[in-house]
Amino acid sequence: MECISCGYKIRSITPPVQHGEGPVWHSETSTFYWVDTFKSTVYRLPQDGAIQSYKLEGRDSVGFILPIKGKNDTFLVFADRVVYKLHWPFEKKKKINLQKIMSVEDDKPLNQFNDGKVDAKGRVWGGTLSRNRSDLSVSNHGGSFYLFDSTFTSIKEKITKTSISNGLAWCSDSTKFYYIDSQTRYVQEYTFKLETGNITNRKIVFDLKQHPELSGIPDGMTIDANDNLWIALFGGSHIIRVDPRTKKILMKIKMPATYITSVVFGGPNLDILYATTSRLKFEAAPEKLEKEPLAGSVFAITNLGVKGVPGNCVTYNRY
Repeated sequence: MECISCGYKIRSITPPVQHGEGPVWHSETSTFYWVDTFKSTVYRLPQDGAIQSYKLEGRDSVGFILPIKGKNDTFLVFADRVVYKLHWPFEKKKKINLQKIMSVEDDKPLNQFNDGKVDAKGRVWGGTLSRNRSDLSVSNHGGSFYLFDSTFTSIKEKITKTSISNGLAWCSDSTKFYYIDSQTRYVQEYTFKLETGNITNRKIVFDLKQHPELSGIPDGMTIDANDNLWIALFGGSHIIRVDPRTKKILMKIKMPATYITSVVFGGPNLDILYATTSRLKFEAAPEKLEKEPLAGSVFAITNLGVKGVPGNCVTYNRY
């Protein structure tokens, strides 16, 4: 798919999964990672183009996967309400090892991790939501947003009573933090203190409700080198680029899938925007899936004229 007037190109680079989420570009190995949430499976696409996967048996969901600093084959995986350390060598003959590190919200069996990222000091920030197992609907205000310490022995609740804890990003100098609770349909900005992890002075910098020409809810999010936000619209068939300083939409990308879940910049020059998508809601409507056969695929968007910033790896001090 190509937008002649816009200049960018969109192509699918993976087969579809049920509910793709949590895209990560690992610059050290030039590898793209993502998850299939309700199949409890993590995926990676190395430089050679041969997709690898690992399923977490006995889990209902996987929210996200994050690489550990200095360990190109070791990751933290956030599944259900449990944090795992995953040793996942690229060589297929080598042993894979999964180790439970900690759990959260043990008194909330319906909760699960949904989205998370790493700040410039290597700390993990991640959120939960409360989901009905029978129909996967989400309860309002059932989740929380946390900051994890580097030993993964304690957490701090930073935002309470979240509904769908989703996209997060930091500006280039780490003085601003951006956060999406999808149910609200807006993007929040906080003043961010890198040394302490304090977030204060909350304000709304983008409200999707003020743009009736766009549908869906804001889902995953990333930021480019110019400190503009790229937001996936779940159910809205679009990715939008937003300037949080002016609150204006700078660009709209129409996608060949309705349910865009998240985005991340990657590639050797960090100038490819990768987008994960979902086909989950089409399982009961095969006629709709016929119209969107690529739903659930990962898409690579090129020729955007902008670059992203390298993602941070986890500082892990528990061995």
